[in-house]
Amino acid sequence: MPAKRIGIIGLGLMGRGMGTNLLKKGFSLTVHDVDPAAVEVLRQRGARVAASARAVAADSEIVITVVPDGPDVEAVVLGPEGVLAGARPGTILVECSTIDPAVTQRVGKAVRAAGCRMVDAGMGRSSAEAEAGKLLFMVGAEPADFEVVRPVLEAMGTDIFHCGGPGTGISMKMVNNLLNISLLAADLEALALGTKAGLSMEVMLRVLTTTAANNPHLKITVQDQVLVGNFQPGFKAVMAQKDLGLAQNMAARLGVPLFTLTQARQLYSIAVAQGKGDLSMGVIAQVMEDIAGVRLARP
Repeated sequence: MPAKRIGIIGLGLMGRGMGTNLLKKGFSLTVHDVDPAAVEVLRQRGARVAASARAVAADSEIVITVVPDGPDVEAVVLGPEGVLAGARPGTILVECSTIDPAVTQRVGKAVRAAGCRMVDAGMGRSSAEAEAGKLLFMVGAEPADFEVVRPVLEAMGTDIFHCGGPGTGISMKMVNNLLNISLLAADLEALALGTKAGLSMEVMLRVLTTTAANNPHLKITVQDQVLVGNFQPGFKAVMAQKDLGLAQNMAARLGVPLFTLTQARQLYSIAVAQGKGDLSMGVIAQVMEDIAGVRLARP
């Protein structure tokens, strides 16, 4: 029988949408978050509320964690009121947070030692797509565990990739975020250079989106954020800075030089230092404008 009792720990913009779609697809859902307002949204949509991660695990066959960083994952999984304190043997932890792969491996080892199973399922796409049930999942799991969690992931997303054994999902997420975040930095450097040389933004975008230079940021982030100066919604600059740091740590462990990452991260670090970390990642356009002495946003 497919697992029907699901728990979610972490009800931010992503977790809230994930939980909503699980409820829509008929799963029984138990939730926990430190923010009472976030919990209330899911309670009103039909979820049961638990007082701790331990209580979520005691009520669930599969527990999904979606929390900000590695220390948060360790606390909600390994802490005295954490998942392992309430889980039964065979419980599957689906870890969806973007964290250092070394933490994923450490937590996975503890989960397996407790007689439970762990799947790492890095997510792609936005909070709006989480709400719409259109997430992408990059999954690291044993084949049997992947088959168990697949229906749950399909209730929340449209593209599910089994990347390999445990740990490969979060590693794929690191590679994805490294390229995604660095691409935007490269786009904005090129557009700043072209603007300084007297090219119009309209001409540059028309040309770049029809050549091998084309990428989604030119059609989405630049159009919807940079040109209109709207950096309120979306993936935060401080999270982009964090994710590049995680990729940098991973590369250092593996002995891989990441020249582009180092330069891109400086733009995000400057934005965070300027107090813009809670704005969307496109706000690094303002950093480039200040450095180059140009304006990318439309008048």
